[in-house]
Amino acid sequence: MAVLGELARRLRPRSRVLVFVDLAQDIDVLAPLLAALRDSPGLEPVVRVSRWLERESPRTGARLRGLGLPFAYVRRAEVVAGRAPSLRGISAVLAAAESSHPAHAAGHALALRAREAGVRTYALQHGLENIGLYGLERGAATFASEQVICWYPEAETPPDLPAQTRARLLHLGRPLAAAAPRPPRYDLGVFENLHWDRYRPEDLDAFRAGLLAVAAALPQLKVLVRPHPAGRWAAQLGQELAPFPHIALAAPAELREQASGGAEAVGDARRVITTPSTIALDAALRGIPTALAAPGGEVYAPLRELRGPQDWIAFARGIGDDPAGLDRFVSRVLVSGDASPRIVERLGRDLRRGPHGD
Repeated sequence: MAVLGELARRLRPRSRVLVFVDLAQDIDVLAPLLAALRDSPGLEPVVRVSRWLERESPRTGARLRGLGLPFAYVRRAEVVAGRAPSLRGISAVLAAAESSHPAHAAGHALALRAREAGVRTYALQHGLENIGLYGLERGAATFASEQVICWYPEAETPPDLPAQTRARLLHLGRPLAAAAPRPPRYDLGVFENLHWDRYRPEDLDAFRAGLLAVAAALPQLKVLVRPHPAGRWAAQLGQELAPFPHIALAAPAELREQASGGAEAVGDARRVITTPSTIALDAALRGIPTALAAPGGEVYAPLRELRGPQDWIAFARGIGDDPAGLDRFVSRVLVSGDASPRIVERLGRDLRRGPHGD
């Protein structure tokens, strides 16, 4: 009887979950969750990818093929207009980036259309600072998705978060991929994730001054400088860095291939300096000494902030490390463990109850 029960379970139709991939960094959040969905006996991922990523982020398709997942491209304009993708036979829609912010227009339109069709809708937190959810822009957008799966513990919910957002939150954590151990190639990784509307000219000047001070004072260190894949502000420093052969500036082609904010490159460095971004969390999770190149506010406490060139040099030399601070930061902003099995369990439970708990 047990054998027959297991066979019946395996033959039971799987609920189809439409997973929408729209931004270059989406695949980093989605990959471990897609693997869990692929292996789930009750859920079937149906992956649709914005057409522009075929050109702008070729690694998105490569990651999906590596997972053994079929996918199809859809034009973003068609998604925004409500003409794609098809929702026929779909039980739930999950988007890595969805909010009323213009950058998330496609995911937002899809979530609205799915709700009108009676399809369950879920959004993921896709970065440590997530517009409409956590960080400086937490009040700058709202969500159409019925449930927003966030990384941080419930106790860390911002007190001024709108009630309509607070009511949607599922504090399940972050989908995490196992990091393959590899020896670091660089003594220091410097990650620039500058968002132009956030930083003052003096912040940009301080980043440049700190980096050049390290370059001049510590010629024995191998240093990787990784500009943001989109803005690439630090790429303009190439001429100033040229006299320092120990400084490697990531090339535009590499940024395009990896277009993710640098999560893969974190493991290449023994120490990390970054502007406030998810890179800080990626590094801290690996136990890599991490410091901020610009003020990060309460989200990043108690990580060390470098306030001038001498702070950059001291950190690069390993002076003043605080491993316990890394642990406090991670435990404050992240529910422990891989969220993928928890998300799959939640989706399965919701879908067994019917479209809206019926």
